[in-house]
Amino acid sequence: MKFKSGFLALVMVLVLGVGTLWAGQGDVYARNGMVSSAHELASRAGVEILKRGGNAVDAAVAVALALNVVEPNASGMGGGGFMTIRTADGKTVVVDYRETAPLSSTKDMFASEEAKKGKWSIWGGKSVAVPGFVAGMFHVLERYGTMSFAQVAQPAIELAEKGFKLHPMQNQIITDEYEKLATYNDPAKVPFFKDGMPMPAGEVLIQPDLAKTLRILSKEGKGAFYGGPIGEALVRAVNASGGKMSMEDLKAYRVVERKPVFGTYRGYRIYSTPPASSGGTHVVELLNILENFPMRDLKHNSASYLHVMAEAMKLIYADRAKYMADTAFVKVPIQGLTSKAYAAKQAQRIDFKKVAKEVVPGDPWPFDRGMASYRADGIDERISTSSFSVADKMGNIVAATNTINYFFGSGVMVPGYGIVLNNEMDDFSWDPKSVNAPEPGKRPLSSMSPTVVLTPDGEPFMSVGAAGATRIITAVSQIIMNVVDFGMSMDDAIEQARIYNLVSGSKAGNLFAEEGIDPMALEVLGVKGHVVEVKPKAGAFGTAQGILFDPVKGLNGGADSRRLGVPVGF
Repeated sequence: MKFKSGFLALVMVLVLGVGTLWAGQGDVYARNGMVSSAHELASRAGVEILKRGGNAVDAAVAVALALNVVEPNASGMGGGGFMTIRTADGKTVVVDYRETAPLSSTKDMFASEEAKKGKWSIWGGKSVAVPGFVAGMFHVLERYGTMSFAQVAQPAIELAEKGFKLHPMQNQIITDEYEKLATYNDPAKVPFFKDGMPMPAGEVLIQPDLAKTLRILSKEGKGAFYGGPIGEALVRAVNASGGKMSMEDLKAYRVVERKPVFGTYRGYRIYSTPPASSGGTHVVELLNILENFPMRDLKHNSASYLHVMAEAMKLIYADRAKYMADTAFVKVPIQGLTSKAYAAKQAQRIDFKKVAKEVVPGDPWPFDRGMASYRADGIDERISTSSFSVADKMGNIVAATNTINYFFGSGVMVPGYGIVLNNEMDDFSWDPKSVNAPEPGKRPLSSMSPTVVLTPDGEPFMSVGAAGATRIITAVSQIIMNVVDFGMSMDDAIEQARIYNLVSGSKAGNLFAEEGIDPMALEVLGVKGHVVEVKPKAGAFGTAQGILFDPVKGLNGGADSRRLGVPVGF
């Protein structure tokens, strides 16, 4: 069942004057605008901005800021992300506000046994990368929005000041991360605690420090974060918890606009994130490989369908481990990895009768302009992060994914400002020989894949993204296939059971299958040689949000019941 709280709906009606917006379980349809996010209050905040005359980018920033309040465990000002924007005039761009490694970083900083035992890349100040979220929000507003930061931040400010009712799922996350939060902060000052312990479900979470920060940014701009009092407090917090960051790191941070990775699946045009995210490249590669098979004829989630998909997943994850890194530091064969010819060669490696146990990377370089070979390594397995989609009546589309990496990131909060800091340094490889090893100013590898899909004729068709680390790639790909190959609605496509099959060090991992897949199909897969592990329907398979453009019914929002997702339209 999807989360839908009457209390939360009432709060937003009182706080924002939302009125009769349509939000609920299953598919939601609307004509004028749609927001699909991992929390109903954030979706409603975005729709309120649309109702006030803002465009999809204005609403997207409002959603991102509101998610910082209602999902502080997953994303926000202490982290970063990517935003894929399709403007009404047909321009598509990816805005990269991914975190960067501090200037003090070295390739071997996490290679020692001391670093591994001490969890330096996961807990505390050494795990904190330079946040890009605030710079990203100001950038997209200034470049593509129509409203001020103060205007779009107002819903988030009111949510932080007046509070919202804590859901049991959120209580469980706080409980799971209690030790980390209590280690690096005064428990009496952690807003997610009550009397020094995890806040119980049903309590109203109020975050006055976070509201204060949003008000400062509304008045003073991003300079308060990257060169002012907020930044100074952030640097002190990082260094007090074992890190080595300076104001120079914050002042040097830059947002980058990038050309999207482009591909097609059965004629549908796909635009997604380029490196330092591996997401878009491998969504395209996976779909390119599967395009060589009659997936619709194999029948959805049949044994044959799942076998081909699992084998294709292994191929793209082997390539991810070898080739992907920040293109500012290394040549990545993007053209080759997204080539139809390379995909056809990869598809020939799939045997309908056999299961690959050893999966070496392919060689995309002959299909690229490059002539080198690199090795990335490092696989991220977190289920944190938050993704959302926004569409307005003018034709603007936004797919965004933001993160602080693990739930509650590094565990370090900025005293007096309510900001939870990321632990994105763990997205670098511990191996100093890897091209994804830490270096000053480098962006760590990611799987974030906010994606916009157009029809073969170039008309808006779908926006989709997911949370879930490397599972993002497979979740987004399976959802696109569900819609394109099987004609599913947005919510139906999101809710279908998924699979996931990783490769690490050329060794194929087990085939993880979500509850809901036909047990007989899983039994056949076992006979074929797959080591199948059935897992509950949960965030382990990614949590997705999306919007489908239905020519008859209008904007079709879907949001994942694996999280607290709710689409809202008007």
